[in-house]
Amino acid sequence: MPQPPPIDLSRLRIAAASARDREFSYRVKKLAEGDYITELWGWDEAVQRQWHDMVWQTCRPSLITYDGQPIGTIAVSSSDPGIEIGQFFILPEFQRKGIGTFLLSGILEKADREGKTAHLAYLRNNPAESLYLRLGFIIVRQEESFRHMERAPRPPVSA
Repeated sequence: MPQPPPIDLSRLRIAAASARDREFSYRVKKLAEGDYITELWGWDEAVQRQWHDMVWQTCRPSLITYDGQPIGTIAVSSSDPGIEIGQFFILPEFQRKGIGTFLLSGILEKADREGKTAHLAYLRNNPAESLYLRLGFIIVRQEESFRHMERAPRPPVSA
């Protein structure tokens, strides 16, 4: 079977989400994280919809697009103490193609320049943990279902 062409990372964009992107945001979360949620608690569509609606109102993620088509979401917020990364979901057919590494590396470069610690949390059964560890995050807190990670800013590399 022929391999699909590799992803051209220069064709990725991050764009503000609008109200019309709400359903895509829910769908990508369900496709990317639904199995992990189901494994931990079971999937209750009404509860998941309600949770999504609440999060959408308080922290609308940005869209990740490839060639203008939405393929994922990510929410990044910056404050004095650090940068918070959340709602990072990529459609399954675009996973394991370097997109997560590319996007997170850019966020971490910005955190390094600003001297900020990057923070994220994820479901304990999500295999994305290996990506986060590879990029220098460390687990700082574990709960029954969630792990919380941080990555301290790295000093600039001298020439």
